[in-house]
This record gives sequence, C-alpha cells and structure tokens, in this order.
Amino acid sequence: MLTELKAKAAEKIKGIVEASALDIVELFELPKALEHGHLALPVFFLAKTLRKAPPLIAKELAEKIGQMDWSELDKADPVGGYINLHFHSEYLQKLLGDAVCKSGSQLGFGHLGHGQKAVVDYSSPNVAKQMTIGHLRATVIGQAICNLARSQGYEVIGLNHLGDWGTQFGKLAWAIENWGEEYPLDSEPMDSLTKLYVRFHAEAEKNPEIENQGATYFKRLEEGDQKIKALWRKIVDLSLKDYNRLWTLLGVKHDLVRGESFYNDRLKPTEELLEKKGLLVQSQGAMVVELGEGKPPCLIRKADGASLYATRDLASAIYRMEELKADLNIYVVGQDQTLHFQQIFAVLKKMGFAWADRCYHIAFGMYRFKDIGRMSTRKGNVIHLEDVLTKSVTLAREIIAEKNPKLINSEDVAKKVGVGAIIFNDLNNDRVKNVDFDWERVLSFEGDSGPYVQYCVVRCKSLIRKYGKKVPLQFSSVLDSDEERSLIKLLLQLDHVLAGAFK
Repeated sequence: MLTELKAKAAEKIKGIVEASALDIVELFELPKALEHGHLALPVFFLAKTLRKAPPLIAKELAEKIGQMDWSELDKADPVGGYINLHFHSEYLQKLLGDAVCKSGSQLGFGHLGHGQKAVVDYSSPNVAKQMTIGHLRATVIGQAICNLARSQGYEVIGLNHLGDWGTQFGKLAWAIENWGEEYPLDSEPMDSLTKLYVRFHAEAEKNPEIENQGATYFKRLEEGDQKIKALWRKIVDLSLKDYNRLWTLLGVKHDLVRGESFYNDRLKPTEELLEKKGLLVQSQGAMVVELGEGKPPCLIRKADGASLYATRDLASAIYRMEELKADLNIYVVGQDQTLHFQQIFAVLKKMGFAWADRCYHIAFGMYRFKDIGRMSTRKGNVIHLEDVLTKSVTLAREIIAEKNPKLINSEDVAKKVGVGAIIFNDLNNDRVKNVDFDWERVLSFEGDSGPYVQYCVVRCKSLIRKYGKKVPLQFSSVLDSDEERSLIKLLLQLDHVLAGAFK
C-alpha cells in the first residue's frame, strides 16, 4: 500500500535526487488535497549542496523525473520547494486490490515489530474497589495500543497488573473485623467493600490512630497471617469476577494476570540487587534510592519494613524484561502517576539495566464532570464505570425506540451502540488532555461519534447486500471520478496510519 508506493517511488528516483532510497522514503510527505498528488518530496535539503533556491531545484528535478520511463507515474509537478508525484488511477487501484487479496482482514498491517514482544500493562484496577469512569481510559487506550501493536507484527502480552496488595488490604481487614457484620459482604461484595473503604478513611480523619491499625494489619498479611490471607483471597476472587463482566462488555481480554502479590517473593532479591549496587540509602528509618537532578528520592521500604508500590514495580519491570523477554514494556496509567514512573525508570537505569529506555509510561488525562470535582474513592465521590455504561445503553435504547421501534434485536443493538459510543468518545479525545464528559456529544448520531461510525458500517453493508453479488477486488474499468480517486488515495494510507498511531 502506501509503504510499497513510497519504496517503489524512492527506488525509482534515487539516482536523480542523489539520495538513498531509505532517506527519500523518510522525506516523503502526504499531500492533503488530491490535486496536489499522492506523494510530495521536499527538496530543501539539497539547497545547501546545490546552491540553488528550492523552487528551482524542484522544477529541474521534476522535469528529469517526468522524462523517465515510468509508466505508473502520471506527472511530477513542482510546487514551491516540493515535487508532487501524481500516479495513474489504474495503477493505484491495482495496488490496493492486490493488497486486499494478499492480506484480507490484515489489510494495512506492518512489520515494525516483527520478531519483538510488547508487554502492555493496562486497566489494572485496585482489588476491592468498583471500577470507576477513571478506569475507562486506562482500559480503552490500553486495548487500542494492544490492537495497534499486533497490527505492527509485535507479539503482544496484554497484562493485568492487578492492584491486589498494599496497605488498603490492611485497612479493609481492620474495617471488616470491626464493622463487617453491618454490610452484606457475600451478596453485595463490591458495594460493601467500597462503603467499608470510604468509612475507614472518614473515621481516620477523626481518629488518625486507625491509619496505624490498617498498616499493622497489612504487615500481618505480609507476614502470612492465615485469617487475613483467606479474606484477601476471597476479596480478590470476588473482584476479578466483577471486573471480567465489565471487560467482556467492553470487548477487553487480558492475556496475563499478574497481581502485585505475584512479586512478593521477588521483592527481597530486588532489594538485595539495589544494595549490591550501593544504591540503598537510609532516610528517617526508611530505605530510599537517591535520584538527584531535582527528583525526590524513590522510597523502597518503609521504616516499619513494609514494601511499597515502587518496590513491586521494580520487581515487575525486571520480571517483564528478563523473564518474559519483552522488547517493549508499556504502562498505560494516568498522568497523575508521571513522577512515580520517572522515579522507577531512573532507578532501573541506576541498576544498570540497558532496557530501562524501552520502558514507557503512556499517560492520559482524566475525565471531568460538571457535577463532581476530582474523583476519589476514599471520599466516595466517584462515578462507577458500570453506571456510565448502563446509562449509555439506556439512552441508546430510548433513541432506537423513537427512531426505529420495530427494530429486530433492539436490545442487542442498544448494547452495541451504547457501549461503542463510550469507547469511541474516549479514543476520539486527545489522550493527554482532561476530557469533559458530555452525554449529548457521546451519543450524537452526527459527526465524529461512535453511533455515526456504526451507522456508516451498516450503510456500507446494506449497499453490498443490495448489490447481491460478490464484490470484485479488481475492476475491469478504471475508477477515475474525483470521489473514487480520493477514496483509493485514503484507503492506501491505512498502513501509514496504523504505524503512525502506534508510534
């Protein structure tokens, strides 16, 4: 497709341009307007060596290219400091048809990651908490990155780094032991656990000693207290069952689940490695790694001996790169964790791991709602993901009832339209910016929206169905109207778009 077109064009003109085919491929730009051709080659880089103005260079080179024996080329048109290459429609539609025949459902897939492995850590909720709208971005963006990585030839491991360890389990254990009988834990586990967690922090604001009790209970869990460990296992299982239900609805499936607890037996070797490298420093009873360069130290172990997120993330990175043999280690986590990952990557570099530069934090902005400030599970002011998905399906159902009340399988369609609208709306926003959630825009049937894209797919399938015959991939006549030429030009760019999106 476009990659092939670039390569063939570069090979053809490298002698005239006096540059390598590889360099020319990198230089090629894509004209936005059809009248400006299919590929544009800027010649500004030749101005210094040829001591001529770029427009003059473009004119002279375009004339030479136009005189070549090149049947696929329609014309080489100099415009300013660019040479715009126009190709014959018949050649381009054959290029596209051949690509469809050859690749089928993998049209546009590339080889950027051939022979390489990418681990993508995404969604990864904290156990015992209902997933909120905040988890939606990590889930949807992460799944999109997995899909894109696979399109580039990577072997992908979609990793669920489940937050199943940490002080919150000590807090919950204490809360259950003291208040558990007041909540229907077995029949309504997620709601009960959330309320217990919120209550713990509300009480701790009045009585700070409760925080110490939570820390003590977590230390007991780390030391293998069987009573607390059994409760922890139950909480993890109940949570995963609930999460899997929502992930299925969103079309998400992780390849590997590795909760934080998985790394418990790797924490000591990690600390020993830090000590061996001379990186561990005592600070107010705790163990830290000094980072310098204005960065705060990375806390490895608390004064009471308890491990921290950083310890487990270091062990996790080593596991992914050394044991899973990953070439890329990607973390899809909110931008509020930027400093944390800067610290983790800096420590890994200090430890001497050359692969530290192949660890990436893919940050994203948060959702904002008019009626709620910054979301916090501790304070209880959250919007649950399931509530958002349910409302979207309900609104889609109402629109269907109004516009097409006799629709067959209306419930299934409402679910697909409602959930699809939420996913599309998320990905349609700038990844790094905060997102203002607007129901009217989410479920709009016009413009850039999930329902509109789905509607276009349905219309295309309807046209094919009404055509009533097998659609040919190669045509006996040349598709040469402006609309057809524009569409072919656009479709030829699919490989370029997929590669660019992944990069």
